[in-house]
Amino acid sequence: SAAPASGAAGAASVSGAASQPASQVLRFGMHGPAVKPLQQRLQALHYFVGKIDGQFGWDTLEGVWAFKEVQSGKIEPRNADIVGATMQRQLLNPKLPRVLHPHGGRYLRIEINKTIEVLVLYNHSKVQLITHVSTGGGYYYCSNGSCSYAVTPDGHYKALSFVAGNVTVPLGQMYNPVFFIGRAFAIHGEPNGGVPLYPASHGCVRIPWDLANYFHKLIKVVSIDGRGTPIWISG
Repeated sequence: SAAPASGAAGAASVSGAASQPASQVLRFGMHGPAVKPLQQRLQALHYFVGKIDGQFGWDTLEGVWAFKEVQSGKIEPRNADIVGATMQRQLLNPKLPRVLHPHGGRYLRIEINKTIEVLVLYNHSKVQLITHVSTGGGYYYCSNGSCSYAVTPDGHYKALSFVAGNVTVPLGQMYNPVFFIGRAFAIHGEPNGGVPLYPASHGCVRIPWDLANYFHKLIKVVSIDGRGTPIWISG
């Protein structure tokens, strides 16, 4: 497995042992012994891929998307759904996510980079988790008599509260939301297909459903001391 990815030098590459590139092209929906090393390598690099089960399902696809977004610096990387020779080579010596706020939290901090639609959780300046997200789609919409643009606001926030299960809000449902602006904006889970490659939400930060099952356990919400994990959003 790879050494922990340090957040102190976002342009650097991650060193560490890795399996040799697979000779075959891997695609969504495939399963078998060639998929498992891909999942293991992405997990070692702290990308969320769900279960290590040899199934190239939605969680693995979103892990591939996140990896390609970090490596390419683009929201919609070329051949996003395919793991070919280029990505296999990159997996051996990958770039770290670009650090946006190196002094944004003494211990834990979340950085959401809308430029590439990636969330990174840091712990003591080391990458603990990387996942693909879908933020505000930028479209104009109306609900309950008021209209607005679907934008995830840039800024510095903190994890205010967590509500378990499916939570109904004026714009629909959220799964296991971690709110960072009142009870309106949250990091929350969406079912398979609900975290597309492009920005699509009304303004919340969508994460994979399976990750939302435990994401709140990785961070700290505001408690009696008024402290919560810092959340930095930019892009």
